[in-house]
Amino acid sequence: MHVNEGHQQAPYALPGAWDGNPALKSLMKRTLSNETFAAVSQDCEGFQERLAGPIHDLRLKVEEPSLVQFNQWGQRVDTLKTSEGWRGLKQVAAEEGLVALPYERKQGSSSRTYAFVKSYLWLPECGYVGCPIAMTDGCARVLELAGTTEMKQEILPLLTSRVAGKAWTAGQWMTEKPGGSDVSLTETVATPVTFSPEPKPGDSFVLNGFKWFSSATDGNVALALARTGGEGSRGLSLFAVKMRKEDGTTNGIFIHRLKRKFGTKAVPTAELSLEGCIGQLVGQPGEGVRIISSVLNITRLHSAVTSVASLRRALDIASGFARVRHVGGKDGSLLSHNEMHTSVLASSELVHRALLQVVFGTIGLLGKSEAEPLKFTEEEGHRLRLLTPVVKSFAADLASREMMKCMEALGGQGYMEENEFGRLIADQSVERIWEGTTNVLALDVVRVILKSKGASVKAFIDWATAVLTSTPAELNLAVPRQIITTDLALLGKATKSYFQPTPADPRLARPLLYLIGFAASSVHLAEQAIWSHGKQGEDAEVNRAAVERWSDNGGVREARRTIEELLRRGEDVRERETKLDASLVYGSKL
Repeated sequence: MHVNEGHQQAPYALPGAWDGNPALKSLMKRTLSNETFAAVSQDCEGFQERLAGPIHDLRLKVEEPSLVQFNQWGQRVDTLKTSEGWRGLKQVAAEEGLVALPYERKQGSSSRTYAFVKSYLWLPECGYVGCPIAMTDGCARVLELAGTTEMKQEILPLLTSRVAGKAWTAGQWMTEKPGGSDVSLTETVATPVTFSPEPKPGDSFVLNGFKWFSSATDGNVALALARTGGEGSRGLSLFAVKMRKEDGTTNGIFIHRLKRKFGTKAVPTAELSLEGCIGQLVGQPGEGVRIISSVLNITRLHSAVTSVASLRRALDIASGFARVRHVGGKDGSLLSHNEMHTSVLASSELVHRALLQVVFGTIGLLGKSEAEPLKFTEEEGHRLRLLTPVVKSFAADLASREMMKCMEALGGQGYMEENEFGRLIADQSVERIWEGTTNVLALDVVRVILKSKGASVKAFIDWATAVLTSTPAELNLAVPRQIITTDLALLGKATKSYFQPTPADPRLARPLLYLIGFAASSVHLAEQAIWSHGKQGEDAEVNRAAVERWSDNGGVREARRTIEELLRRGEDVRERETKLDASLVYGSKL
């Protein structure tokens, strides 16, 4: 028998990226004005057709980049070759305004949401071009805030251009061999081209050093940290570096090698040697870390959206397969009729909806801070700063877990490369690492709490409490509302432990990040339930059930239990447990 004889499994079909996502459309109806929603919906309806056709075809043409360091005459050329699909998808990003939209601000504070909605639809088909687009977005924001007039006139319009072939992409060079996420150990040194006792923004410097990680090596410009002062992060300044000189030759930037990675293989990630590289100072000397934080605020949200979008694609594949796969013998019913199977997918869909709500809730705060800075309150600023590291890590972890379940939902077919899970899961894995691992971001949350003297958590709790108290009695959410309120009280108690004479348990930071993530997503789900109840929409009962199920799920129970136990422990118990942990991991002789 040949493979085309006997049983023929019908292939699954993917829904429209916009029309097939009721959770996203309902969220946008709630958070956008009627006029803005109409504009976004019209744009996304056309975009989904392009995604299913020419953009999908381009993604299939994406291949790994290659590097030619020397030509036939022994000359160093460092020619980076990318695929037709990669280059085409970068042009699509420009044409669709994925970077431009937040800076045109035609939709006011909703402009940022608009851009991220389109990115969310695009990301599963973009061949991870979303990586350089995220950094281009971050670079544009830095230059908008801290760039010189010349940078704003010359570079910024190219970063935000909608013209394919004209638009620039940008990178960021922070990571070096000694420090990883700890930029205070940066070794790259910048010296002024012309000595001045008081360097000013825009001055030219010569950079010499080694950047261990560059994800947009085919870009046109990069933001680079380099040392202009003493040791530590306070000695670092930020520079805008063009990749090539006017004549097309390298700007003292040499590609040591391309990285060999587990996923994101199409992204030209490289190690760079800077030898006499010319860069222009952005902002004041010694302010590099503070200024480049604007990049991190944006790229972390790009990462969070990528995680949610990847989970959405995994769910679409799993549910599509369930609609065409018969099980239980020759006359068996569809897999979609199997209660146990559907229950597993429902739990993954619940995670998707929770992440969608909390990520876009945070994006809404970013959009307001950019477009309406005078209306952006101090309390909203505290919430944005607290939630940005939380949603990045929270989404990366939860989405990657559920994607594995979606792969399993296809059985053996899920393990086949043709059904996308290999690519999706390998690529998504980077979101757990780039722009900060969970531990790094948990420490960032603690820094936010300490720097604000607890005001960031207070602002978050006040906002959450206000939403919960507005819940109509007839919505029957008294039990989940009480659960969330109790978690908010625990969050407040844990926060106070950082301001006691006895140092807080270092292990507290990680479950604290998760508790904030679960509480924030629960409250945003409650907002959606309250809104749909008022509209008496068809999805009102689904939204109410989502709050009920999510507010006391296994993940939040684990975070809650861990925090309660850590707060009860004395210092002697903590020391004993720390030693036991070390013995388990590294051996008793350590």
